[in-house]
Amino acid sequence: MRNYRKEKTIDQAFILCGGLGSRLGEITRKTPKPLIKFNNKPFLDYLLKSIARHNIKNIFLLCEYKNTLFTRRYHNKKILNSKIKCIIEPKPLGSGGALYNARKYMNDNFFLINGDTFYEINFNDFGLDFLNSKKILGIASLKKKGKRYLNIFKKNQKYYFSKDKGNSINSGILCVNKKILNFINKKTFSLENECFSVLGQKKQIFVYKKKIKGTKFFDIGVLDSLNKAKNLIPKLELKKTIFLDRDGVINHDFGYVYSKENFKWKKNIVKFIKYFNDNNYYIIVVTNQSGVGRGFYSEKDVNLLHSWINEELRKKGAHIDDFYYSSYFKNSKLSKYRKNRNLRKPNDGMVKRAKKNWDIDMRKSIVIGDQLSDIKMAKKSKLKYFLVDKNTNISQLIKKII
Repeated sequence: MRNYRKEKTIDQAFILCGGLGSRLGEITRKTPKPLIKFNNKPFLDYLLKSIARHNIKNIFLLCEYKNTLFTRRYHNKKILNSKIKCIIEPKPLGSGGALYNARKYMNDNFFLINGDTFYEINFNDFGLDFLNSKKILGIASLKKKGKRYLNIFKKNQKYYFSKDKGNSINSGILCVNKKILNFINKKTFSLENECFSVLGQKKQIFVYKKKIKGTKFFDIGVLDSLNKAKNLIPKLELKKTIFLDRDGVINHDFGYVYSKENFKWKKNIVKFIKYFNDNNYYIIVVTNQSGVGRGFYSEKDVNLLHSWINEELRKKGAHIDDFYYSSYFKNSKLSKYRKNRNLRKPNDGMVKRAKKNWDIDMRKSIVIGDQLSDIKMAKKSKLKYFLVDKNTNISQLIKKII
């Protein structure tokens, strides 16, 4: 078994999808709560995208009630770069039993998420803080009162849970170390009601309190909250976006950078990216890579480098949501790289592609580049822009953007 203290990122998420939804009555007679439609799209689609955009490699859906509806839509599919797999419970097992049923798929550390709550956090930052805490259970909390929820409060370095005391609750997003299996009954078992208090007394709980700017909490388990969520969750996908050029902005431009061996981060760029992750922006890279068309390196090289960039960012609690590149070169020996000229900056093809895949608030989004072609692309897209050079301290742009 891997030593969880040496892991640098958490690459798995398990989503609890097995509840009967009895409090919603007729609404869930044929449709499980996570599959209730929000603007013609299942609630679970929104939840999956909010997780997958943090580059979590594998997401497991723990299903019991009407499980075939989940397998038809999600099993062995991909959301962004995350692979989805459904794990079926033979009967209702509760949250603890569902987790035990999925034990053979577990890494040493993973996210565990309620399939009927929605709360946006920086998953990579939460995971990093949890790993550093060396605890068994991490709870992403939020300020909220209500007897429907267990409140969290701390006393003498121990965490307690109550319906009456405290003003913070579990958001439905947990970080878990596999050692929790030692505290789980193999039969029907509620983690929150029967396991949290034990771990709290053993000082094995870490509480994460950071909040993404502008995020809201939704629990679709009751009708009033469900109706509010139906109106608001689709709107939360509309986000301000930072479009970043790559070479010269994220890394030093040594000319045709295509591997981690000749990649050098620009000063403060990681902190810059994380700041906007934490402030509810999408971060999208748009980069000309004519080196592919010229035959200097391959598209595989570009994609491998971009994957490595994100893995390095995740070790710092940051991430890039998406990468777009243009491999166009007008004199390429391969005809496919003489096509799609519209993607190459100063044209706006990459921005248009990003708009198709992401719900972007174009009025409040920004391009940051180091070339005139970046600025021309921004103007064509009617986006604000900042031009940087090798001496620019990118941290100083934050105040100008916010």
